[in-house]
Amino acid sequence: MTITIIRAVIIYTFVIIAVRVMGKRQLGELSNHEFVITILISSVATVPLEDNALPLANSLLPILVFISLEIIESAVSMKSQRFSAFLEGKPVFIIRDGVLSEKALKKLRMTVSDVLDNLRRQGVFSLSDVKNAIVETNGKLSVQKTDDKNEIEIPVVIDGMKIKEYFSDITDVNEEETIKKCGIEAESIMLLTVNKNGEIKLIKKKGGNK
Repeated sequence: MTITIIRAVIIYTFVIIAVRVMGKRQLGELSNHEFVITILISSVATVPLEDNALPLANSLLPILVFISLEIIESAVSMKSQRFSAFLEGKPVFIIRDGVLSEKALKKLRMTVSDVLDNLRRQGVFSLSDVKNAIVETNGKLSVQKTDDKNEIEIPVVIDGMKIKEYFSDITDVNEEETIKKCGIEAESIMLLTVNKNGEIKLIKKKGGNK
Protein backbone atom coordinates (compact mmCIF):
# COMPACT_ATOMS: atom_id res chain seq x y z
CA MET A 1 0.00 0.00 0.00
CA THR A 2 2.82 2.38 0.90
CA ILE A 3 4.49 1.79 -2.48
CA THR A 4 1.21 2.52 -4.28
CA ILE A 5 0.79 5.80 -2.39
CA ILE A 6 4.37 6.88 -3.12
CA ARG A 7 3.99 6.03 -6.81
CA ALA A 8 0.68 7.91 -6.95
CA VAL A 9 2.26 11.02 -5.41
CA ILE A 10 5.18 10.90 -7.87
CA ILE A 11 2.88 10.51 -10.88
CA TYR A 12 0.52 13.21 -9.60
CA THR A 13 3.39 15.66 -9.15
CA PHE A 14 4.80 14.79 -12.58
CA VAL A 15 1.45 15.28 -14.32
CA ILE A 16 0.87 18.60 -12.52
CA ILE A 17 4.25 19.81 -13.76
CA ALA A 18 3.40 18.57 -17.26
CA VAL A 19 0.11 20.47 -17.30
CA ARG A 20 1.84 23.63 -16.04
CA VAL A 21 4.43 23.35 -18.80
CA MET A 22 1.72 22.89 -21.44
CA GLY A 23 -0.10 26.07 -20.38
CA LYS A 24 -3.04 27.38 -18.37
CA ARG A 25 -5.98 26.95 -20.71
CA GLN A 26 -9.11 25.32 -19.37
CA LEU A 27 -10.22 21.91 -20.72
CA GLY A 28 -13.02 23.44 -22.81
CA GLU A 29 -10.54 25.81 -24.42
CA LEU A 30 -8.00 23.20 -25.51
CA SER A 31 -7.16 22.94 -29.19
CA ASN A 32 -7.43 19.56 -30.93
CA HIS A 33 -3.80 18.53 -30.44
CA GLU A 34 -3.74 19.76 -26.83
CA PHE A 35 -6.88 17.76 -26.10
CA VAL A 36 -5.34 14.62 -27.61
CA ILE A 37 -2.13 15.02 -25.60
CA THR A 38 -4.14 15.61 -22.41
CA ILE A 39 -6.07 12.38 -22.96
CA LEU A 40 -2.86 10.44 -23.68
CA ILE A 41 -1.17 11.77 -20.54
CA SER A 42 -4.22 10.83 -18.45
CA SER A 43 -4.23 7.30 -19.87
CA VAL A 44 -0.49 6.69 -19.56
CA ALA A 45 -0.33 8.11 -16.02
CA THR A 46 -2.68 5.43 -14.66
CA VAL A 47 -0.74 2.44 -16.01
CA PRO A 48 1.85 2.11 -13.16
CA LEU A 49 -0.92 2.51 -10.59
CA GLU A 50 -2.68 -0.58 -11.87
CA ASP A 51 0.39 -2.78 -11.45
CA ASN A 52 3.16 -1.98 -8.96
CA ALA A 53 5.43 -4.41 -10.77
CA LEU A 54 5.65 -2.03 -13.72
CA PRO A 55 8.46 0.54 -13.49
CA LEU A 56 7.46 4.20 -13.20
CA ALA A 57 9.53 4.89 -16.29
CA ASN A 58 6.80 3.18 -18.34
CA SER A 59 4.61 6.14 -17.50
CA LEU A 60 7.01 9.04 -16.97
CA LEU A 61 8.98 8.63 -20.21
CA PRO A 62 5.90 8.69 -22.51
CA ILE A 63 4.62 11.75 -20.63
CA LEU A 64 7.97 13.46 -21.26
CA VAL A 65 7.61 12.62 -24.95
CA PHE A 66 4.08 14.10 -25.05
CA ILE A 67 5.28 17.28 -23.32
CA SER A 68 8.17 17.57 -25.76
CA LEU A 69 5.81 17.16 -28.72
CA GLU A 70 3.53 19.86 -27.32
CA ILE A 71 6.43 22.28 -26.84
CA ILE A 72 7.77 21.58 -30.35
CA GLU A 73 4.31 22.00 -31.91
CA SER A 74 3.78 25.29 -30.05
CA ALA A 75 7.18 26.61 -31.13
CA VAL A 76 6.61 25.69 -34.78
CA SER A 77 3.08 27.14 -34.68
CA MET A 78 4.52 30.48 -33.52
CA LYS A 79 6.80 30.52 -36.57
CA SER A 80 4.44 29.10 -39.18
CA GLN A 81 0.85 30.21 -39.66
CA ARG A 82 0.28 27.38 -42.12
CA PHE A 83 1.36 24.77 -39.56
CA SER A 84 -0.78 26.44 -36.89
CA ALA A 85 -3.80 26.38 -39.19
CA PHE A 86 -3.13 22.70 -39.95
CA LEU A 87 -3.12 21.80 -36.26
CA GLU A 88 -5.89 24.05 -35.00
CA GLY A 89 -7.90 25.03 -38.06
CA LYS A 90 -9.34 28.53 -38.48
CA PRO A 91 -12.33 30.32 -36.98
CA VAL A 92 -15.37 30.25 -39.26
CA PHE A 93 -18.32 32.62 -39.57
CA ILE A 94 -21.61 30.73 -39.38
CA ILE A 95 -23.61 33.97 -39.13
CA ARG A 96 -22.34 37.13 -40.80
CA ASP A 97 -24.25 40.40 -40.85
CA GLY A 98 -27.32 38.51 -39.63
CA VAL A 99 -27.20 35.87 -42.39
CA LEU A 100 -26.86 32.20 -41.48
CA SER A 101 -24.34 30.48 -43.79
CA GLU A 102 -25.45 27.09 -45.03
CA LYS A 103 -22.03 26.58 -46.64
CA ALA A 104 -20.25 27.11 -43.31
CA LEU A 105 -22.61 24.72 -41.52
CA LYS A 106 -21.90 22.00 -44.08
CA LYS A 107 -18.16 22.58 -43.75
CA LEU A 108 -18.36 22.24 -39.97
CA ARG A 109 -20.93 19.44 -40.16
CA MET A 110 -23.26 21.44 -37.92
CA THR A 111 -27.04 21.46 -38.05
CA VAL A 112 -29.31 24.44 -37.49
CA SER A 113 -30.34 22.75 -34.24
CA ASP A 114 -26.68 22.78 -33.14
CA VAL A 115 -26.51 26.50 -33.85
CA LEU A 116 -29.70 27.26 -31.92
CA ASP A 117 -28.50 25.14 -29.00
CA ASN A 118 -25.16 26.97 -28.85
CA LEU A 119 -26.87 30.35 -29.11
CA ARG A 120 -29.13 29.51 -26.17
CA ARG A 121 -26.05 28.63 -24.15
CA GLN A 122 -24.88 32.17 -24.88
CA GLY A 123 -28.20 33.58 -23.65
CA VAL A 124 -29.47 34.29 -27.18
CA PHE A 125 -32.88 32.85 -28.02
CA SER A 126 -33.53 34.35 -31.45
CA LEU A 127 -31.43 34.37 -34.62
CA SER A 128 -32.66 37.90 -35.31
CA ASP A 129 -30.68 39.03 -32.25
CA VAL A 130 -27.40 37.83 -33.77
CA LYS A 131 -25.22 40.11 -35.87
CA ASN A 132 -22.24 37.77 -36.18
CA ALA A 133 -21.41 34.32 -34.86
CA ILE A 134 -18.07 32.57 -35.20
CA VAL A 135 -17.07 29.00 -34.42
CA GLU A 136 -13.62 29.32 -32.87
CA THR A 137 -10.77 26.84 -33.34
CA ASN A 138 -11.62 25.15 -30.03
CA GLY A 139 -15.21 24.57 -31.17
CA LYS A 140 -16.77 27.27 -29.01
CA LEU A 141 -19.24 29.76 -30.47
CA SER A 142 -18.55 33.49 -30.17
CA VAL A 143 -21.60 35.70 -30.63
CA GLN A 144 -21.99 39.39 -31.44
CA LYS A 145 -25.52 40.72 -30.91
CA THR A 146 -27.30 43.10 -33.26
CA ASP A 147 -27.28 45.91 -30.68
CA ASP A 148 -23.46 45.83 -30.63
CA LYS A 149 -22.31 48.68 -32.87
CA ASN A 150 -18.68 47.55 -33.01
CA GLU A 151 -17.32 46.06 -36.22
CA ILE A 152 -15.43 42.78 -36.14
CA GLU A 153 -11.70 43.30 -36.48
CA ILE A 154 -9.99 40.92 -38.92
CA PRO A 155 -6.41 39.93 -37.93
CA VAL A 156 -3.90 40.77 -40.65
CA VAL A 157 -0.68 40.18 -38.69
CA ILE A 158 -0.25 38.19 -35.47
CA ASP A 159 3.13 37.94 -33.75
CA GLY A 160 4.93 39.11 -36.88
CA MET A 161 3.20 36.58 -39.14
CA LYS A 162 0.95 37.62 -42.01
CA ILE A 163 -2.46 36.00 -41.71
CA LYS A 164 -3.93 34.80 -44.98
CA GLU A 165 -7.73 34.63 -44.94
CA TYR A 166 -7.99 34.24 -41.17
CA PHE A 167 -11.69 33.78 -41.57
CA SER A 168 -12.12 31.35 -44.44
CA ASP A 169 -15.03 33.19 -46.06
CA ILE A 170 -13.50 36.68 -46.01
CA THR A 171 -11.69 37.61 -49.20
CA ASP A 172 -12.04 41.39 -49.20
CA VAL A 173 -9.07 42.06 -46.89
CA ASN A 174 -5.83 42.86 -48.72
CA GLU A 175 -3.06 41.95 -46.28
CA GLU A 176 -0.20 43.58 -48.15
CA GLU A 177 -2.03 46.88 -48.70
CA THR A 178 -3.08 47.03 -45.05
CA ILE A 179 0.48 46.45 -43.84
CA LYS A 180 1.84 49.03 -46.31
CA LYS A 181 -0.51 51.69 -44.90
CA CYS A 182 1.10 51.22 -41.49
CA GLY A 183 4.60 51.95 -42.79
CA ILE A 184 6.13 49.13 -40.76
CA GLU A 185 7.42 45.62 -41.48
CA ALA A 186 5.19 42.72 -40.49
CA GLU A 187 8.00 41.27 -38.35
CA SER A 188 7.77 44.33 -36.05
CA ILE A 189 4.03 43.96 -35.47
CA MET A 190 2.47 42.13 -32.54
CA LEU A 191 -1.11 42.58 -33.78
CA LEU A 192 -2.61 44.33 -36.79
CA THR A 193 -6.34 44.26 -37.44
CA VAL A 194 -8.74 45.91 -39.88
CA ASN A 195 -12.53 46.03 -39.98
CA LYS A 196 -14.80 46.18 -43.03
CA ASN A 197 -14.84 49.97 -42.79
CA GLY A 198 -11.09 50.00 -43.35
CA GLU A 199 -10.25 51.09 -39.80
CA ILE A 200 -6.82 49.80 -38.79
CA LYS A 201 -5.56 49.03 -35.30
CA LEU A 202 -1.86 48.37 -34.76
CA ILE A 203 0.11 47.12 -31.78
CA LYS A 204 3.84 47.05 -32.30
CA LYS A 205 6.19 44.60 -30.61
CA LYS A 206 8.08 45.67 -27.47
CA GLY A 207 4.98 47.41 -26.13
CA GLY A 208 4.81 50.03 -28.88
CA ASN A 209 1.40 50.85 -30.33
CA LYS A 210 -0.23 53.13 -32.86
